[in-house]
Amino acid sequence: MGTIKISRRKEIVHSFEKGLSRQKILVGEYSQAAFEACAMKPGALWAPPRYKVEEKNQIFLFTSGSGYITTPRRAFNINEVSVFVPEFDTEAFEIHVSADSPGDLEFIHIETLMSSYDITCMREARMSLPRFRGLSEGWTYEEEFKGPGTTSIMLLEHRNLGRLSMGATLGHGPSYVGQHIHNELEQWYHPLPGASFTYTANGEEIRLEAGDLSYTPHGFHHGSKAAEGEKFDYIWFELCENGYPGEIK
Repeated sequence: MGTIKISRRKEIVHSFEKGLSRQKILVGEYSQAAFEACAMKPGALWAPPRYKVEEKNQIFLFTSGSGYITTPRRAFNINEVSVFVPEFDTEAFEIHVSADSPGDLEFIHIETLMSSYDITCMREARMSLPRFRGLSEGWTYEEEFKGPGTTSIMLLEHRNLGRLSMGATLGHGPSYVGQHIHNELEQWYHPLPGASFTYTANGEEIRLEAGDLSYTPHGFHHGSKAAEGEKFDYIWFELCENGYPGEIK
C-alpha cells in the first residue's frame, strides 16, 4: 500500500433520501477522523447531529452549489467555497438548499474525536463559535516553498480550534508547492471544481482532480506541481495528532 490514501470523486455514487446523500469516504484510513461526501437537492433541509465538547468536533466544507445555514441567532449564506464549524451541542443549526437552486449543494462533512488537548483548548481559549467563513474572507499568508502564481489562504487558524486547522492554496500552472514536511500534522487535500494537478508524497506521485480527497500521514515530505493550463485550487485540512508542542496537553 502506498503512503497516499485517496477517495476518488468519480467513484462516489450518491443515494438520496429526503434530498440528502451522505457517502462515507476514506473509511478506516485514520482512526480519529471520519469523512462523508454529501450532496443536497434543491428544497432539501438537514439538521445534522450535534455533539458535546467531550465527544466530537465537526466541520462542514461547502465546495459547490448554494444554500444557507440557520441558527437561533443568525443565518449564513453559502454562495462560495465556505467552511462552517458549529458550537458543539450548545446551539441547533440547519442546512438549507433553496427550492429554486440551479443545482445540488455539495460538501464534505468532517468529524474528529476530541482528545484531552482539544477539550482543554475548547474550554480555555478558542475561536468564537459558530464559525462561518467564505474563501474570499480568509486571510492570506506567504510560504517560501511555494512557486509563482499561488495564493495561500487561512480559514481555520492553527491552535484556535484545538488540533484542527484548514486553509486553501489557489493558483495556476506552471507552478509548484515545493517538497516540505509536517512532523506532527495529519493532512488531507480536497481539490476544488476545475482543479487538476500532480501530488507527490514520500516519492509516490498521483494525479488529483476536482472532488477527490487525499490523506497523507505526518512525517513524509510532500509537494505538488501544476503544468501549463492546470489549476492548484485545493483545500487542505490538518490535525495535529498529539497537540502542538510546548502547549497544554
